[in-house]
Amino acid sequence: MLNSFYIISEISNQIYKVLKKNSGINVIYRPSKQDKNNNNLIKIIKTNIHNKVYIANKNNICPIQGLAGVYLSAFNKKNLTSIYFNKNLIGSAHSFKEIREKIKARCNIIFLSPVLPTKEKKNIGLIKFLLISKQFPSIKLYPLGGILNAAKIKNYGIKGFAGIRYFENKL
Repeated sequence: MLNSFYIISEISNQIYKVLKKNSGINVIYRPSKQDKNNNNLIKIIKTNIHNKVYIANKNNICPIQGLAGVYLSAFNKKNLTSIYFNKNLIGSAHSFKEIREKIKARCNIIFLSPVLPTKEKKNIGLIKFLLISKQFPSIKLYPLGGILNAAKIKNYGIKGFAGIRYFENKL
């Protein structure tokens, strides 16, 4: 089974149903400004009790029970190692430099993006992703972007991925 991460910004009824139905999905929650009291985050944690929930780019440690850790986007350039001292960190990157930044921040998993075709950016492709992965054998490097068929990446020996459209297609 692939280690999958669904990146969401809100909790709609459709997303709620996908999370309830598929207990194997980890969630990366990018909160909107309207969720100041973390109500959506709490609902996601309660919905996704079998897997991990991460909050994106928080500059303070969120003391919510059930939160697995923090997701540092590729655009988050702060050295957050000391801020998230005992939190599980995952992150994303678009280049070798950003991969090294996430390693320095002690991310357990790093998502490289975009690997497959997306609407916005040029992708690197699966072969280049695999070659880059070999440069960093001590970390878990997963693809992010353009993944519509999880079986395809599993055939390449990839152990996990993150995405949005893959899960939206399940709605």
